[in-house]
Amino acid sequence: MQKKVWVISEQGELLAEMINGVKLICTDAAITAAALGCEHAAKIAAGVGAGKIYYFKLSEGSPVEAAYIQLAQLIKNEGADLVLVAATKRGKTLAALLAAELESGLASEAKIEEFTDGSVKTSRFVYGGLAISIDTFASAIPVVSVPPRTWERPVLVEADSPAITEIICDPGHVKVIGQKSHECSTVNLEEAEAIVTIGRGVKNKEDVAMFEELAGLIGGVTACTRPVAEEDGYRWFPEGSYIGISGRTVKPKLYFSVGSSGQIQHLAGCRDAKILVGINKNEDAPIFESSDYGIVGDLYQIVPELIKQIKAAK
Repeated sequence: MQKKVWVISEQGELLAEMINGVKLICTDAAITAAALGCEHAAKIAAGVGAGKIYYFKLSEGSPVEAAYIQLAQLIKNEGADLVLVAATKRGKTLAALLAAELESGLASEAKIEEFTDGSVKTSRFVYGGLAISIDTFASAIPVVSVPPRTWERPVLVEADSPAITEIICDPGHVKVIGQKSHECSTVNLEEAEAIVTIGRGVKNKEDVAMFEELAGLIGGVTACTRPVAEEDGYRWFPEGSYIGISGRTVKPKLYFSVGSSGQIQHLAGCRDAKILVGINKNEDAPIFESSDYGIVGDLYQIVPELIKQIKAAK
């Protein structure tokens, strides 16, 4: 019997990733996409292969989670074997509300390990990344919030399609009456092909320029570990620049971890890098257990030499 899978997000790129992922874990699934507040996202879902698409048109000031009751009713009426929600800030709230409305279980920021008839198995980090929880859903309709970059993003194609049905979303009980911006990272780390991440082994804020030079030479960007972004005495990077379980999750082709010990909380955000290079003066640093290439030594000698050699090679 053909499985029914729903993918839900306010972002077309994340809908595309989940649609691509569903095709990998279940080649014959019937995929229904729900695009929340964004017609562009609905067209992307149509272009990458969703069989049915609902575009939820939100009233002014309504957050995406306002759609959860109507979404739940649609899912109940049409049936589902699995519901995937992109784990954005609003998406995480939506997933919890949806699971409660469906009287089902929720695996938050998880990966699908198995998807068989009548059973869904997921894995997710718990206890700050110190352990992995394996959860199996064998009843009701499993709801899973999926972190960005869990699956590869396909080529994005927009399509006007008769499969798109517009739904006027009820306004709900919450209304956004204003927004206040604050300093945050403008770098799209999730899209970066190469990343140079610095930890507390870097001594001075002025030294960041050296790592920016290295990143520029390899066509990449700079990032940091959480302490460098948030602890007193650092705060060298804006919010949203740190890699880790509570920060950004990335999948670059090349990842440099410089001056970071490589605790599991950090590695959770970069474990899917194609090539991971660790640089640390402590040969017993945990980063070397996960590195494809490890360099033991003083980063203030190693990084300038790397810059020199890359320039010479170019």
